[in-house]
Amino acid sequence: MKFHAKSIRRTFVTLATVALSLSAQAEWPDKPIKMIVPYAAGSGVDVVARPIAMAMGKALGQTVMVDNKSSAGGIIGTQAVATAAPDGYTFGFGNLVTLAINKSYFSKLPYNPEKDLQPVGGTLSNAYVLIARNNFPANNFKEFVDYVRSHPGKVSYGTPGVGSAAHLAGETISARNGLQIIHVPYKSGMQGVTDMVGGQLDLTIDNIAGVLPFIKDGRVKALAVTSLKRLPSLPDVATMSESGMSNFEVVAWGGFVAPTGTPKAIIEKLNAALHAALKDPTVVKQSQDFSMEIKLTSAEEFGELARTETQRWAAAVKAAGVHGD
Repeated sequence: MKFHAKSIRRTFVTLATVALSLSAQAEWPDKPIKMIVPYAAGSGVDVVARPIAMAMGKALGQTVMVDNKSSAGGIIGTQAVATAAPDGYTFGFGNLVTLAINKSYFSKLPYNPEKDLQPVGGTLSNAYVLIARNNFPANNFKEFVDYVRSHPGKVSYGTPGVGSAAHLAGETISARNGLQIIHVPYKSGMQGVTDMVGGQLDLTIDNIAGVLPFIKDGRVKALAVTSLKRLPSLPDVATMSESGMSNFEVVAWGGFVAPTGTPKAIIEKLNAALHAALKDPTVVKQSQDFSMEIKLTSAEEFGELARTETQRWAAAVKAAGVHGD
């Protein structure tokens, strides 16, 4: 049997590379980690993600830094996760918009959720709320429908952007009730809330984590929630299903993803740190305060949720007749 010098060298190089990779995974993390949030600072997603980042940092023994890269539809931030080095030092927040809705809402995306992103695990889910400026004539969902019908094309509602779950919820509400209402897309939900408080916008649909403080301090009023059951934090606010839209449900869900190719051992460590974070007293209290449901899932379970929801929202996009191109 003959051994060639080049073949031997290649074998040693391969073994050395594997050894270094395994060593790096064993030592991970040995420096701060970046968590990309594809929405603006102060948005509902950002409010949810920051305490989780801090708690994950405690579990991992390294700082987890939040990096906000906002854009309509969360595309810029999600692309930044997809194109990052798969070494465990960059991961990001993914939700029903970036992992499911965008795939059917846009004909082209700079990332493929299923091919370019690797699931880490689920975090929380929560409902959306239809809120109105304080002097808006309607005080509940039925009065809202009646008022918009009698004022076609005169009422405006804001959302965190075209193609967002809030936008599709608004289009579905309009279609099912025969409403002519003006959609005003914003770069973030907080911009819409600010305009509504200032009287420049009639209504907003956004997730409860971002708007509950405005409801609690009386700067806006809640007309309905999008969950099938009333929320503990807003027990007097009826669901849309109760208010005439049978079986209507829009619930935000989210979790974390990493660049495809991130070693399985690191994904498992990130998932374990995420589970620890979701049991952290600060995170648990926040979830209770905002009527959010904690989701302790494996990476595989979160990936399956994204695939199932992609199919569901593709049907919703088609029914609403909207697109982002």
